[in-house]
Amino acid sequence: MPQILKNREIGHIASFFSGVARIQGLPHIFLHEMLLDEADMPVAIIIGFDENFVEALFFDEKFNLEKPIFRSFQSFSIQISDSYIGRIIDGLGEPKDGLGKIQGKIISVFQQAPPIIDREPVSTPLSTGIKIIDTNLPLGKGQRELIIGDRKLGKSTIVIDTVLNQRHAEPPIYCIYVICGQKEQKLRELISLFKKHNAFLYTTIVAAPAGASFAEQYLAPFVGCAIGEYFRDNNKDALIVYDDLSKHAKTYRDISLLLERTPGREAYPGDIFSLHAGLLERAAKISKEKGGGTLTALPIIETQESDITSFIPTNLISITDGQIYLEEGLFQKGFLPAVNVGLSVSRVGSLAQPSILKEVVGGIRLALAQYKELQKLSQLETIVSNEAQKKIHRGDLMLELLKQEKHTNIKWPEQVILFYTIEQGFFDDIERKKWSNFEILLLELVRNRYPDVLQKIKSGLFNEKIKIKIQEIIKDFKQEFLLL
Repeated sequence: MPQILKNREIGHIASFFSGVARIQGLPHIFLHEMLLDEADMPVAIIIGFDENFVEALFFDEKFNLEKPIFRSFQSFSIQISDSYIGRIIDGLGEPKDGLGKIQGKIISVFQQAPPIIDREPVSTPLSTGIKIIDTNLPLGKGQRELIIGDRKLGKSTIVIDTVLNQRHAEPPIYCIYVICGQKEQKLRELISLFKKHNAFLYTTIVAAPAGASFAEQYLAPFVGCAIGEYFRDNNKDALIVYDDLSKHAKTYRDISLLLERTPGREAYPGDIFSLHAGLLERAAKISKEKGGGTLTALPIIETQESDITSFIPTNLISITDGQIYLEEGLFQKGFLPAVNVGLSVSRVGSLAQPSILKEVVGGIRLALAQYKELQKLSQLETIVSNEAQKKIHRGDLMLELLKQEKHTNIKWPEQVILFYTIEQGFFDDIERKKWSNFEILLLELVRNRYPDVLQKIKSGLFNEKIKIKIQEIIKDFKQEFLLL
């Protein structure tokens, strides 16, 4: 039975290690409720209970174990407003950038996902500025797309470039970048990069690096999601990146083992699936009747030795609307970004692709598949037909075109011009040694001399007149640049 003091339930810490505690008392507590100290300041959050103990994560790992703790009757909440844009906060929602407190509406970070009746199918494109994704694996606003692969293959680069590309977005897309369990060095590099590219004009960073407490690392994705939901529920578009959920899962596994919970497959607790499912289900496109806002999620998962059949990857693949798989073999060959188009899928697909881009890249997957088969054939046979040689040459050129330097965004109308010209065979006569520069020079020409063509394509115009204009651009380009 709890002790009663001033009609308040009192709890006492029975065991405590690294901020993970078991507490006696507090029999009427609910999940994710905040605990208070004697000064009524929040000190911990409830993450579970059994017949004898309440399980909690303390915000301060050096908390005085002799002190009593009290119920707050409130779920873990933060103050949210537009003031979060451009800020760096920790996993508890507190500012880390020295720019002062953030005031706003108090919202619980553990909201329920929107019911199906309040959702709409994902159909509005979300441009990443990455050619291989926008053409082969298009993303839509409200989608959940998993980025998966071994370490150091460019997973974070893909999501960072997607965030950087949103500076061109109309209407604006507000981005939340959650760093969970990563090194401090990565956080510093990310802040520096966002400052360089002015990304803080529309981005918030939620940082719970490896040195942060268990409570911060556990709560960071939920805090970030609550900020994204604030924009979504105010009829705006938001994008959230979870970098990465495999480290979040390991943090939760450590917490569970310290609490002596029964371990399951790979020592993860049995509820890790529902934890991540509840988080990712909150990404959605809301119906027009409810405002029409969107929250798009890009979770990252790190695999070991390319094993996508281990527990956490299979969990996340089953929850999300597709995955972008990065392959070590492609990375070693210098094909960047190292996306394996064959093993990757976007289950929303061309439903969320600009119709003009869909028109010009409709045959790209088939062309690449034919190219691979013809390449194998050419290795076996000494004589290959002219038509086959032509297809191999065009396939080589298309693969070269799909390569992209990091932090270089190509807008989708520019992609339309690039892939239309290749598909029509306008560059079949280009020499291999000039491939590396031709895309840079062509885009430079189009941006400087023909911005009206890009604007017309962006507005949805792609008739014969535009196609003839593109042919004139190619003629101009060949005369001016290919003679160099």
